[in-house]
Amino acid sequence: MSNTETTSSKLTKTRLSVSIRLPILIITSFLLAIITVIVLVYFRFEKRTVQEYTDMGKSATQLMANTFDADKIPLYLEENFELEEYNDIREDLIRLKENYPDVMYMYIYHFVPEGGEVIFDLDSDYSLDADPPGTLYDPDPAVVEYMDDLCAGREIPVLTGDTDDGYMLTYMRPVFNSKGEYCCHVCVDFSMEDLHKQDILFVLGLLLALIILMIIIAVLDIWYMRKNITGPIDRMKTATDKFSYEKESDQEENIRIMEDIKINTGDEIEVIYQLFIAFMKNNLKYMHNLSQAENDIKTKDAQIGQISEEAYRDTLTGVGSKTAYTKKVKEINEAIHGGQCDFAIVMVDMNDLKKINDVYGHKSGDMYIKGCCHLICETFKHSPVYRIGGDEFVAILQGQDLENRQSLVEGLRNALNESYENEDLDPWLRYSAAVGIADFASDDNTFELVFKRADQAMYEDKKRFKAQHGSYR
Repeated sequence: MSNTETTSSKLTKTRLSVSIRLPILIITSFLLAIITVIVLVYFRFEKRTVQEYTDMGKSATQLMANTFDADKIPLYLEENFELEEYNDIREDLIRLKENYPDVMYMYIYHFVPEGGEVIFDLDSDYSLDADPPGTLYDPDPAVVEYMDDLCAGREIPVLTGDTDDGYMLTYMRPVFNSKGEYCCHVCVDFSMEDLHKQDILFVLGLLLALIILMIIIAVLDIWYMRKNITGPIDRMKTATDKFSYEKESDQEENIRIMEDIKINTGDEIEVIYQLFIAFMKNNLKYMHNLSQAENDIKTKDAQIGQISEEAYRDTLTGVGSKTAYTKKVKEINEAIHGGQCDFAIVMVDMNDLKKINDVYGHKSGDMYIKGCCHLICETFKHSPVYRIGGDEFVAILQGQDLENRQSLVEGLRNALNESYENEDLDPWLRYSAAVGIADFASDDNTFELVFKRADQAMYEDKKRFKAQHGSYR
C-alpha cells in the first residue's frame, strides 16, 4: 500500500466526516449561545421577581407597622390574647394577609441576642397553634449572620433561599417606638416555590425544545451537506482511488474516470471539480510536452555528443583535434600551477605535403597524412596525439612513453627515414617529417615554453633533413 493510500485510510478511520463535524460545530455553538441567553434571562427574571416581592414586602410591612402601637409592645407580650386590642390587631393582620395571597407567613418579632421573641405570629392557616407571644426561638441559619443588625434595629438585606417550607423570600422591617428606640421587626415570608419550579420547568422545556429543533436542523444539515458537499467529494475520492500512473495513456483514462462522475451542484464544489479536471488535462499536456522535451533533449544530447566528439577528434586521422589540443594545454597549465606536472612534447611537421597535394591530388595527400599519423601513433602508443595543423602533429608524452622518450623519438625518425628512402613506394607512401622533442623543466611555468623548445628542435631537424637531401622530395 502506498503512503497516500495509508494516509487516506487513517483519515477515514479516525476522523468524522465534515458533513457531521460542521453541523455539530454550528449547532454546539448555537446551543451554547442559546443556553447563555436563557441563563441570563432566567437570572434577570429571577432578579426582577425578587424585586417585585421585595417591593410587595415593603408595602405589607409598612401596613403591618401601622396596625399597632410600638410603645405597647411590652403590654402585648405580657397580656397578649387576654388583651382585646391585641386580638383586634391580630384580626387586622389576618385581613391584611388575605390581601397578599403570596404571603405564607406574617409575623412580628423582637430580636434579642438569644434569638427572636414572638409578638404576633400568623401562619398560613391563621391557626392559634402558631408560636404564642413571648416564645423565644433559635434564629434560622440565614439570619444568624445578621443578628447584631437585627438586635440593633438595623434593616438587613432581603433573604432568599430553600427552607423546610420551600423556596422563600423574607423581608424584615425594623419598628421604633416614640422615643426612637428599637422595639421589634415586622416580617413577611413569600413562598416562591411554585414560581421557582415554574421558572425551572419553563427553562428546561425551552431548552429541550431547542435541543429537538437543533437535532432536526442537524439531520437536515447533514443530509444537505452529504448531498451537495461531502457526497461529491467522496465520489471524487472514489474516482481518484481508481487512478493509475504507469503509462501516459493512464492519464487520459484517469481524466475519463473523473469526467464520468458528472458533479453538477452549481456551487463551489462544482467549480473545484471542474478546476480539478482542467488541472488533470493541463498536467497531461504538460507531461506530454515534458516527454517530448525529454526526447528532444536526448536527440540534442546525442547530436551534441556527436558534434563534441567530432570537435575533439580529427576527422581524417582520428587523433585529437586542435580543439582537443587546446583543452589539453589548459589542463596542463593548471597542473603546472598546481605544482604537479611531468611531461614532454614531441613536435612533428610533415615534409612536402603541399607538393604531394599539388602533383598527385588531395586524395593522395590525405593518404600521406594518415600514413605519417599512423607511424606517430604506433610510436607513442601510451600518449595522446593531436593534429594541430594541416601537416603538424603534437604528441604529449606521459607514463612509460615519457620514460622512453629518447629511444621512441629516435625510432620514429628511423621509421620515417626508412619509408622515405624506399623508392619502390609511391611518392605519397614515402613518409617524411621533421621531429623535435622538449622536456618540461622545473622553471617552466607554462606549457607554451616547452612547446617553443620542441618546435625549435623540430626546425633544427628539418634543416638537417634539407641539408642532407637538398629538396624535401
